[in-house]
Amino acid sequence: MAVRGAGPAGDAGSRLRISVLGSLSCELDSEPLDLGPRRQRAVLARLVAGRGRVVSTDRLIDDLWNGEPPPKALAGLQVQVSNLRRVIEPSRPPRAPATVLVSEQPGYALRLPDAAVDAWEFEATVTGAASDSPERRLDELDAALRLWRGDPYGGFAGDSWAQPEVARLHDLRRSAIEQWAALAVDHGRAAQVAQVLAAECDDQPAREEFFRLFALALYRLGRQADALAALRRLRSYLADELGVDPAPAIQQLERDILQQSSSLDTPAVPQTPAPAMPSPGPSTAAPDERREPAGREDELVLLSGHADTAAADGLRVVWVSAEAGGGKSTLAQTLVGRLESGGWVGATGHCPEVDGAPTAWAWREMLQQLAVQRDSNTSEGLDTTFDIARRMVDACAARSTAPGTILVLDDAHRADGATLQVLRQLVTWMARSPILVLVTYRASEAGVDLLATTASLAAVTADHVDLKGLSDNGIRELARSVGLGDVDATLLDLLRSRTDGNPLFTRELAKLIASRGPSEAVDGIPDGVKNVLLQRIQRLPAEVATVLRLAALFGRTAPIDGVLALWSRSGGGAAAEDEVLDAVDTAVAAGLLTADIDSVHFNHVLVRDTVYDSVPALRKRRLHWQIVKFLERVPDADPDELAHHAALGVATDTLDHAIELVTRAARARFRTEFKADSAESWRSAVLLHESAGHAGADARAADRRALVDALTHLVTALAFRGDDTIEARERRRQALDLARGLGDDDLVMSALTCWRAPVIWTIRRQRVADTELIAAMTDALPRATDVQRVYLLVSAVFELEGIDDLHAIGLAEQAVQAATQHDDPEALCAAWNARVYTALGPDASAGLPDFTDEFARVARESGILAYQAAAHFFSFLARAAQTDLPGAASEVQQGLRSASAGRAGELVVVLSAFSAVLEALGGDIDRAEGEYRDLTARLEAAGAVNAAEIGLVGEMVIGWFRGSLAHLVEPLGVVVGAAPQMVSWPYVVALLDAGRPDEARRVAETAPPVSRDFYWTAMSVFHARALVRLQMVEAAAELYDELRRWSGTVAGLNSGSVVFGPMDVVLAELAELLGDHAAAADHRRSEAKVRAEVESGLTALGRR
Repeated sequence: MAVRGAGPAGDAGSRLRISVLGSLSCELDSEPLDLGPRRQRAVLARLVAGRGRVVSTDRLIDDLWNGEPPPKALAGLQVQVSNLRRVIEPSRPPRAPATVLVSEQPGYALRLPDAAVDAWEFEATVTGAASDSPERRLDELDAALRLWRGDPYGGFAGDSWAQPEVARLHDLRRSAIEQWAALAVDHGRAAQVAQVLAAECDDQPAREEFFRLFALALYRLGRQADALAALRRLRSYLADELGVDPAPAIQQLERDILQQSSSLDTPAVPQTPAPAMPSPGPSTAAPDERREPAGREDELVLLSGHADTAAADGLRVVWVSAEAGGGKSTLAQTLVGRLESGGWVGATGHCPEVDGAPTAWAWREMLQQLAVQRDSNTSEGLDTTFDIARRMVDACAARSTAPGTILVLDDAHRADGATLQVLRQLVTWMARSPILVLVTYRASEAGVDLLATTASLAAVTADHVDLKGLSDNGIRELARSVGLGDVDATLLDLLRSRTDGNPLFTRELAKLIASRGPSEAVDGIPDGVKNVLLQRIQRLPAEVATVLRLAALFGRTAPIDGVLALWSRSGGGAAAEDEVLDAVDTAVAAGLLTADIDSVHFNHVLVRDTVYDSVPALRKRRLHWQIVKFLERVPDADPDELAHHAALGVATDTLDHAIELVTRAARARFRTEFKADSAESWRSAVLLHESAGHAGADARAADRRALVDALTHLVTALAFRGDDTIEARERRRQALDLARGLGDDDLVMSALTCWRAPVIWTIRRQRVADTELIAAMTDALPRATDVQRVYLLVSAVFELEGIDDLHAIGLAEQAVQAATQHDDPEALCAAWNARVYTALGPDASAGLPDFTDEFARVARESGILAYQAAAHFFSFLARAAQTDLPGAASEVQQGLRSASAGRAGELVVVLSAFSAVLEALGGDIDRAEGEYRDLTARLEAAGAVNAAEIGLVGEMVIGWFRGSLAHLVEPLGVVVGAAPQMVSWPYVVALLDAGRPDEARRVAETAPPVSRDFYWTAMSVFHARALVRLQMVEAAAELYDELRRWSGTVAGLNSGSVVFGPMDVVLAELAELLGDHAAAADHRRSEAKVRAEVESGLTALGRR
């Protein structure tokens, strides 16, 4: 908390002297300063009365204008503060932050040592600890009393704001006189004491200690009669005015004087009486805004406990979720402050809320705070996640003498793939270090990559803290902290009903009520925090609102030079800079911004978003392009930031330049290990090309080629991201059509092979064949050479899987053979990815274990994280096929730890589906159903191509275990028309369960073979069950011969996403139908062994 006595950063404060114990005056280096007109002087006096604490702008305005401020009062206050700063800090460099009269939300404060203000120095002396030497203490009090030159605050003493402070200082002076007199009378200065106290007793006829010391001094001067007279005067006054007797000490002194007690002649060993503290009266200073967050003590205690655990046992991660304004960041920073006060090292990184920031920006911020600079001797700098993670490890290790380190990753719902990858790497590398990682995020905006990261870090996660609204006490405390005063039940109900306890909304609404009254909150404000914020902003001077709007265009942080570049009110130069800096200072005092020498930062993202949204669209676009011009004048401007503003500010005459800037940034991102993070930049590039008409047949060939190039890169980026396969396929088709229109075979080949990312499941909706694309790939194969041929073969595999699986297997084998002839690790990984994928079906499943091992080896050697994660996925499937449940779960976790953006999202889907599988195997069908539904909802929200498929097969799992698929007749009937090889036999079973055997038989008699892909064993159990129920013996015998080699396995488990129990269940049914009862008995014994193996695995996973 800001306190009186904290000096300024520089030495200006040590040379400044402010006096208010008399008329207001100020000196710098012993030279008097002209403080200007009365109201400007009153600003300084009012801040002195604040005693170093923050006085809100609302309180200042109300006090200075006696409760009747004019419409432009805030602008006037801003001018007066600026003028005072120039007077009291004349040598402060331009833009340097003020160190004496500082801006600090929600207003202003003086940052001076006690010795720089006479009233503060006086109070510190009177109330401070007594000196060991009574003589020294007497000298201190002498000096303190000499500071008084008259009535405190002089001409301001009668103002309503000054009256309580003046009364407090007078009472403090009387206490000082009592202390001084008690010491002086015992040190031979009775005459001086009698002289001083004679006037004080006249002024304070009921202050008994004055009279006691006055009478004692008179007695020691030999004036016994005068001493008794003084005591009688006190007794008479107390009786006549108050109806009370004097205190026992007065009565005892009177008796001692009458008896001429020797105790009065011989002073006791001098004792310095304890300071008699006056009643402080009403506080005149606004409460300090930097207090700890109201209503969050329970959470702070919980988090502090997790910090203790991390210090003792090693790294822990805590996830803190809340919606916008819920207090996540405030809670995190409070915890950092508490831990730092105990010797911990702390660093905070914010995930940027707008596009344009460098990758892994939050960790770069933390490295700066930990004083880690880029190594000029290291060529790669901080360009890779490996390097950033390594620097973080080094930075934390360099502070190993501290009890622990707290790292805050703030607003992780906006984290890019690199940020999350660094987090996963750090947790692995620093597992035994005393580190607490606090991750804050909005649950409603958490993407699948963040959910994947939470899943991958489950082993070191200490807690998930979901911040709810403030309690009633928390609302009261927060309201009081912004100057609202007492909050009665009615006002509490109003705040609760309008804010639901959201800390930011509560704070803003309380500020509005404090300055405008409750009626504004009841009648004048629509629901929503943005409306409250806009009302506050509208009350600011026009130039302040303008600066806020200009700053908001840059994002949450804006360079002051950039704001100046957009400023047009006074044409530029020193005058413009002064206007901007004054406006920034007012915004800081209003609690909307914080500032340093080069930049301003919005205190909350909602404030920035509210201001940004209030800028008209046309003006917003023009200003964004002005920012482009500004950034192009800045050395080493970040290309992502340039691209961001270019895309938002583009106009017809700047399209070509915008395309150039956006494409440059997209390529830079694409060249990193996180190609997925370049998707938005490539999408912007494509949209700009289309806006320029480059998709038209009449466009220049060079422009059309550039559009194809942007499209193919966008497809690759989307493929790596993995969350919008539909758009990726559409964009690939668009690129292919444009390339064909140009008659350029090389461009056609680029379009056909641009899906250059790991594939772990189908990239086609319901695995429907894209005949035109397959034909184009087939036509292009004879012309394809070198590495290009590898990628074309791989692309063809994923278009043919599930349609012509034997052909797909053959193409995958060719891809591996071709890739081994070239020194291209990525192409080799892609080929093995295709080969392993085709081994998931029944025709090549025998080679799956060996294939997965080889894929894992080449992925490791390549160093490509995305393929390493994919290799772990296929190892997971191989383990699952062997009913090794613990081994399968371990492979998914390893994959999550190495997964990049997109791949992590896919793997968290795998993990969620596998969790549902385990619930089904364990017999909790209701929970399995819930997990499948949650997973389907997340996939649908993300636009995943296989969302509907996962949802349907999940329903089939639940129906199988519950004994009926009758409720799925309609959805299966829709799918069977498009993908009969996939769901014909489940559809037959559903018809039978629904009591429609004739329809079931007709479908069974024309049903095509089951797709020989990773769902083959899953769909085969429906095939078997349907044949048994329909008594189709001949077909049953054929199926039994093929299924027998799957005895001892769990049907569907090899897919990792579905399960239908031991395959021996349906094998026994088929054997019974065929009359082979011995074989049926064998299958039932095998079934029992499989169930025992499953139970063992579930126990090992802690699910029993």
